[in-house]
Amino acid sequence: MWFKRKQKQPDAAPAPKKAAKLKKAKAPEMTRLMTGEELARPICISVVLVIAITASALSVIYSAFEYRDLFNRQQVLVTQWDEFQVEWGQLLLEESALGANNRVERVASKQLAMMSPETNMIEIVQYER
Repeated sequence: MWFKRKQKQPDAAPAPKKAAKLKKAKAPEMTRLMTGEELARPICISVVLVIAITASALSVIYSAFEYRDLFNRQQVLVTQWDEFQVEWGQLLLEESALGANNRVERVASKQLAMMSPETNMIEIVQYER
């Protein structure tokens, strides 16, 4: 078997001097500690975001509570409205029963001793100006 020999490419691997320069250039950034001011900004942003998310979640919970409370009140009012409609219908029936002409005449004759006038008892009075 014949294998083709790999040729070294000069740009593929950095020269040892160049690699050492890159290590020296990157090394101070990786080992340097962040200062308080550099840490404060991301922490402040994180704290503000956590507060905003918490406030948003609480407002969603409160609005769901309000919706359920208002829905329960509306259901109670609808139930009361239905009961009032039934009572109103019963009162209308009672009013029509109590206001019937034969009942009014019977109550007037029995309780108030009233009677229908005879034709000779009727006098017509004219209003003159």
